[in-house]
Amino acid sequence: MGKKLPILICILLLLVASSVLIKKYENPTNTDSNNDVKGNTTDICKEVEDSAREQISLLNVPRKWYIKSPETLEDNIYFSLLLPQRDVSVKYELNGIIYDAIYNKDKWEINIPIETLNPSEYKLYINTTVCDNSISKSFSFNVSNPVYVVWSIDWEGLDVKDQYLNEMARISAQYNSPMTHLFNPYIYISLNSTRSKYLTDWVKNRDESIGLHLHMYDKLIEASGVVVNDIPAWGSPIGGGHDTPNSNYAYDDYKKIITWAMTQYEKNGLPTPTMYRAGGWYIDEENINVLKNLGFQIETSGRTYYKHGSNLLEGPWNLKETTQPYQMNSTDQNITNSPNINIWEYPNNGGDSWAYSVETLISRFKNNYAGGISQNTTVVTYISHPHWFDKEGPKIEGTLKYISTYTYSSDSGPVIFTTLDKVHLNTVQQ
Repeated sequence: MGKKLPILICILLLLVASSVLIKKYENPTNTDSNNDVKGNTTDICKEVEDSAREQISLLNVPRKWYIKSPETLEDNIYFSLLLPQRDVSVKYELNGIIYDAIYNKDKWEINIPIETLNPSEYKLYINTTVCDNSISKSFSFNVSNPVYVVWSIDWEGLDVKDQYLNEMARISAQYNSPMTHLFNPYIYISLNSTRSKYLTDWVKNRDESIGLHLHMYDKLIEASGVVVNDIPAWGSPIGGGHDTPNSNYAYDDYKKIITWAMTQYEKNGLPTPTMYRAGGWYIDEENINVLKNLGFQIETSGRTYYKHGSNLLEGPWNLKETTQPYQMNSTDQNITNSPNINIWEYPNNGGDSWAYSVETLISRFKNNYAGGISQNTTVVTYISHPHWFDKEGPKIEGTLKYISTYTYSSDSGPVIFTTLDKVHLNTVQQ
């Protein structure tokens, strides 16, 4: 035992000495250990932070206005930052709710689908943390339901001066407002073949929407194989049955009249009509049922209460200036909330440029859209007549000029100029 004790003490001393050396190696004393060294963590953080600041400074929301409409839903808000995943965190705050950005293939992505947002004003705040430093930027934008404005043209079945056609085309192009042509095949009776073909080609070559508009002219009624019934009439200087209400004709006769008109469309290369407006707005539930059974999808004679013509004939409608498109009721065309027939009413709620001043036409627009974010999808439909466009042109142009200050295309609001058939029924509020 006496000899082993010194050996054990030596071994113990060697172990202690080794432990001290290891600790000294792991934690060497170096007065410059906190200084930046090329390639260390501090330097890498600085490089990433500089890149983040530069990229975030370039971010912008592309638009101030976003619309919840099928034509515009591709305009989602999207950002990407080319930054590493390690030591980086990217979050965004939307009206007080915080979300994590997604890291995907060497970049951080923020994608905000407009269709998921309610109509509102939004504040967007993007925050990127690199190591322990934060870089941020804020944005604002609006999300609204669309305000569709439709400029419809009632063709009366008479000739139109070329200068009026040119003026219509100019206004349409200047305000990017396509026309919905409610075309009248009476021209194939009232005009020679050369002129009727010219007007037909003019409308077809516009490549816009074409529906049907009929006045119950005596010659048209006779051509369709129906006996003329022109009492009552609202009283019109044009004469010849122009002022005979559609509603003078019962189901079977009216079906013959509409079928004749659709045949003229086919003969002259016009598309099968699915939209209809009655002359003088005079139409009843029996007529509307004929339209539905012949495949029409939209009726657009609805309007406010009125008496019309020199005879002050009472009209069949009593809608409001603010009535929006509604699926119709077969027993009462003015009921807006009890649909039982597969045809939609798109009221002439904007008024017509023949009867109303530009001030009234603009007032109708304001009554339907008060400005700012629209909580509901809104449709405003106007009527013009090409035959009297010397009087009507300045009024509809003044109206469209005012409305154009709210357009989505200029990023100034939710207004979309469109045609009647391109208003999306499934987005219209009842």
